Amino acid sequence: MIDLSVQVSYKKQAVLGIVGIAILFLVIEIVANVWWVTQINCEFEQNEIFQNLSEAEKEQLCLDFYNIRTSGDEMIPNQNVDSITINSLGFRGVEFSAEKPSDTYRIFMIGGSTMFGVGATSDKTTIPGHLQHILNEKDFGFNIEVINSGIQGASSSTELNLIKQKLVRFSPDLIIIYDGWNDLRENNTPIEVKENWKTICELGKENDFDAIITLQPIAGFGDKILTEQESVYAQTGTDYNDRHLIESLSIYQDYAEKLSEINTCTGTFDLRDVFDTELEPIYWDQGHVSDKGNSIVAKSLHNTIFSIISNNTSFSTFENKKDVVQTSSLVYDEREIAVEIELLPPNESNNKKVRISTYDNTNNAVIPNVTYFLSLTKDGENLFREYFFAEDGILIIDIQPNNEQSIKVIGEKQYDNNAYVMFGSKYSPEQSGENLTSVTPLRITGPIFNAEGVYTFDIELRTIESRDNWVFSLSGFHSQITIGKDVVVEDPILKNQRPLQTDNLLREILAYYKTPILLNEIFKW
Repeated sequence: MIDLSVQVSYKKQAVLGIVGIAILFLVIEIVANVWWVTQINCEFEQNEIFQNLSEAEKEQLCLDFYNIRTSGDEMIPNQNVDSITINSLGFRGVEFSAEKPSDTYRIFMIGGSTMFGVGATSDKTTIPGHLQHILNEKDFGFNIEVINSGIQGASSSTELNLIKQKLVRFSPDLIIIYDGWNDLRENNTPIEVKENWKTICELGKENDFDAIITLQPIAGFGDKILTEQESVYAQTGTDYNDRHLIESLSIYQDYAEKLSEINTCTGTFDLRDVFDTELEPIYWDQGHVSDKGNSIVAKSLHNTIFSIISNNTSFSTFENKKDVVQTSSLVYDEREIAVEIELLPPNESNNKKVRISTYDNTNNAVIPNVTYFLSLTKDGENLFREYFFAEDGILIIDIQPNNEQSIKVIGEKQYDNNAYVMFGSKYSPEQSGENLTSVTPLRITGPIFNAEGVYTFDIELRTIESRDNWVFSLSGFHSQITIGKDVVVEDPILKNQRPLQTDNLLREILAYYKTPILLNEIFKW
């Protein structure tokens, strides 16, 4: 006969044993987590760069990076913490489709933790995030995706494998490599690094994408005047064998020399000096930088990227080649400079866009900080003469033809150059040289392109390279655009009128006058 009480007792013991084990594992987990947190060492918590963050914000930022997980050389998909999003395809940032849409130009930016954005306060303040913002300010006529494919700890060999095994499947149009620090820490020789870079460039040719290789900045490896904290990082930073990296300065110079020898890539850039003019702190250890540092790197690349995108025939925004006209070139400072005028096709409202770009034909790069003095005539009659400024050298004007008697330029002026400015280019000394983005898009309204005929552009360049670099010998750029008979012009009286807003009205009044300085002073009262 079976004693049921004994059987029940065994069951109770088994349940209690299981519960006890579960409690033990829970205690171990709690202790481990507490221990793990105590082991986390985020140098940026004590860095002056992050002094505007609260202690809770700094702690959260630190935990975010320690909580993001990788599998081998890839990010684990579908992770989401306070400041970091890893999408379903395993990349930092917003979702994108695995199959590239036909109207999309796709850019991958690849590197180690500096490209991934360790220390960046959000996905948008990484290098790819800043570049996406810059490109979004331009009207290319198609979508542009900038994808953060940085992997913490990645070197040039890691990136080469990642491109081969993964990135080519997503049909990249451009891949930008940001290298140097991890290769140096891994003691990779200049020859090894060069071979990896060359192979990446060859992959680009084989898979129909452009490739740009960049050598990243490191504290103490450029001419930046370092802060006290940055000087400590420069002297104490080590490689994986605990040797001071500053001792490898000559090897990094060899990296730069090997980079300059590569001629099979779309472009190569030595960015060691990108922070040389910055006096405020940029680095929070030997290689990781602030949000501002990420922005500076993105801006240093964007002119070249504009040029590559604009010259990509697969993404031409023009109906045919006759709509793209390059003027005769001029030689300035041993460089061949040309101006390109492009007429974009009409949209449904019959507006047209004219894009004017200034190129250095010696390296096919767009010249930045251009002040254009633009004169437009038709049949010998002058239509308008005005100054325009474009920070990236690319001037886009929205032409809105109508049958009004006069031509008006609608936009905002910067008074140091007395020029209408492109969106994102407005400059104010009161803003310590920072760019403002709340600039009215440039529009020209009136009897322009409203009738068939030949329109002649005469262009002079008054500044190039920098806002203060005034030149007076770059004149004589001439080009013509022919407007056909199929011109349809809306009667401005019959157009749907937008609501009257005081700020818009004032802006248009100011824009109507050639030098509205007096009016500005009046309205300051």
